[in-house]
Amino acid sequence: MPKREYGKWSSETMKRALSEYEKNDIGFNECCRKYEIPKPTFRRHLLGQVKRGNDTTHQAKRRVNGRELALPEEVERQLVEHILKFEELLFGLTINDVRKLAYDILAANPHIPNPFNKETKMAGKKWYYAFLARHPNISLRQPENVSIARCKGFNKTNVYNFFDILENVVDENGIDGFHIYNVDESGFSTVQKKAPKVLASKGKHQVGFVASGERGINTTLVCCVNATGNYVPPMFIFKRLRMHPALKNGCFPGSIVETSESGYINSQLFVLWLKHFIKFVKPSPQEKCLLLLDGHTTHSKNLEAIKLSREHGIILLQLPGHTTHRLQPLDVGVFKSMESNYTQVMAKWLRTNPGQKVTQFEVTALLTEAFTRSATIDNAVNGFRGTGTWPVNRNVFTDADFVASENLDHQSTNPEPEHTVIEENNVSNSSGSKIIQHVLDEPSTSGLNHEELAELNKRSSLKVSIAEISPIPRPTKKHDTRIRKGAQKAAILTESPYKKELELKQKEKEKKEEKSRSNKQKAAAKKEKVNKNIADKENVKPKQPVIIIETNEEDWYCSLCNESIIEDMIQCMQCRKWAHEMCAGVHVKSSYICDLCS
Repeated sequence: MPKREYGKWSSETMKRALSEYEKNDIGFNECCRKYEIPKPTFRRHLLGQVKRGNDTTHQAKRRVNGRELALPEEVERQLVEHILKFEELLFGLTINDVRKLAYDILAANPHIPNPFNKETKMAGKKWYYAFLARHPNISLRQPENVSIARCKGFNKTNVYNFFDILENVVDENGIDGFHIYNVDESGFSTVQKKAPKVLASKGKHQVGFVASGERGINTTLVCCVNATGNYVPPMFIFKRLRMHPALKNGCFPGSIVETSESGYINSQLFVLWLKHFIKFVKPSPQEKCLLLLDGHTTHSKNLEAIKLSREHGIILLQLPGHTTHRLQPLDVGVFKSMESNYTQVMAKWLRTNPGQKVTQFEVTALLTEAFTRSATIDNAVNGFRGTGTWPVNRNVFTDADFVASENLDHQSTNPEPEHTVIEENNVSNSSGSKIIQHVLDEPSTSGLNHEELAELNKRSSLKVSIAEISPIPRPTKKHDTRIRKGAQKAAILTESPYKKELELKQKEKEKKEEKSRSNKQKAAAKKEKVNKNIADKENVKPKQPVIIIETNEEDWYCSLCNESIIEDMIQCMQCRKWAHEMCAGVHVKSSYICDLCS
């Protein structure tokens, strides 16, 4: 038997039906058939017997069928605003959080009946799904992890400062979309980060997918694209000490393959990539191009790269620190798609090569296929447009995008002040009164008296507000004695002041290194001298006093042969007489007792 449907008619339909019937233009049965309204329902509205949930009249905008709502309509509206506020602050509430909060609201306001489970202290799942159905503007989403540094770094000051510099560079140099580029690196492992979704038997709890190993080897891909969707052939960086020709198998045409000890880019490799970029883009001082990049030390502290860029008319613009997830076109438009495609390509390779592992020699071909799928014009154009870098538009970010950083910058040592709660309670009460007054002003056929309206007003207000039950998370002020470097700001790396400052820092660094090297050499020489003196003292033998032994024949008298001959002798342990070893027949230095004593 199919499930029965309720409330198929709307309030506008009911208004038209009542108006037409009251004019005697149509009969009762025909009116119900025409507007598809059940007869008992239409009869209740005619007689003014409608009081379902918070709906007091057929002119009301919202009509609830069945029993009254657990949370009044105004309270649900406040709850929706509270949920969206937490999501803006990047502290989104889970399903269980919302269910528990609904119970806590009624528990803190005993004047509203609480139908929820007292043992679990949570609203039921049916209430939750009905709540979502009543408020289609909220839905369950899977969030992405955002670090605290990125939450704080993406603030209005940093972002607007970047756009000020970008606008000046574009206007002064006549940069168009064809001459604005973005370069960035991304790491790819021989073991996929996340297995793709597969079909399996329903109800099975553990579903596996084969992988090359527990931990993979990282490979860095350096990508570059301009605002019109033209890509520079990428650069592959493998974690190896020596280059192997097989690493180039299947690489993208025109790309370069290099190695590094860590598998990441370094200053020398960035200079090499910059020459690769100049080879394909062919910039010049007469036709300059703008290159957007992050503040990694291989970019921002690379004096050789800055000099090379100045020679060829490349303007290096550094993005503010911890903002690349919102301001870098490649991060926004290309890399997410590339990671997904790389996972799919690797899964396909493992399926077609059962029992084999993905090694560094297969990564080049797999990455090339993923790059070909993701490096599209649409992804590039949308990446630049979504970050506001081309066309230059700072208004792509609204005040709502900076709410999280502003909240974390707000330091508080105490919880929410009480007067704030009182004001919110007053707002709730006043809003509930306005709704009731609006109902009173409208013509009604419900026949509700003032006592019923007062009861409804009481249910619509909260004595303890939602903000007091679930306060907004704010950081507490802590005394931090650590010395921290300031966050990187947006800057033009190829400008003369920045270059001179970098050269000065480079000279100071070289002086410190030279001084440190000199001190180490002096310390080593001093230590070597001390060790030599100690060794010389140890090698010198102390002067021994010259002992002159006067030997008499009596000292060599043997009690066995009765002769005084100088030979090796041994002493009897009992009589203390000496005898020649040859005479005693003893050749081992051991306890000796002569024949007379034995």
